[in-house]
Amino acid sequence: MIKKCLLLFFGIIYILGAVFMLHFFKNYNSIEIPKNLHLKNGDLILRCGKSTESYAVILADSKTEFSHIGIISIENQVPFVIHAVPHKNHLIKKDKLNVFLSSKNASKFAVYRANFNEDEMQKVTLEALLFYNKKYTFDTHFDLTTNTKLYCTELIFKAFKNAGIPLKIQPKEFNYIIGKQPIILPSEFTKSPIFNKII
Repeated sequence: MIKKCLLLFFGIIYILGAVFMLHFFKNYNSIEIPKNLHLKNGDLILRCGKSTESYAVILADSKTEFSHIGIISIENQVPFVIHAVPHKNHLIKKDKLNVFLSSKNASKFAVYRANFNEDEMQKVTLEALLFYNKKYTFDTHFDLTTNTKLYCTELIFKAFKNAGIPLKIQPKEFNYIIGKQPIILPSEFTKSPIFNKII
């Protein structure tokens, strides 16, 4: 029943988003990626998306500018972003940075870096890559108890947890007609003293 309420909630948000999307994003232009941006394994990258799902997150999380989050993996000096997002086949994605931040996907972005050493962040990155390589899917029910289905913030939270670094991140409880659903919102990472904004 909670799952049905979640679907109904996001259905309503979808309709509202369709009405207000142009107004909400009309002042945002394409973003430029700084040429001197030096990313590291395990950096968190957040974006403000342009989809109705992104609009739903912004409505739900009034303390954030960002609707989506991913984790950086450097491969042969090329930065990729591992992230969980609704799309055609629902699989966890690994996109090049310029795809993740393309004008059709993002209107602005920020990068946060954890204050752990490189070895620890390498372990976190490898855990995120494992989710991708094992073909885990996007969690359409936003259920923190499932481990092979993940939504964006859950992917980050569990990558750290599986690497032996449990984060003190508090899910926010959303009240529905017949119960509560705990969901981790993007602002929880930007508020944490563990992460520092680098751009």
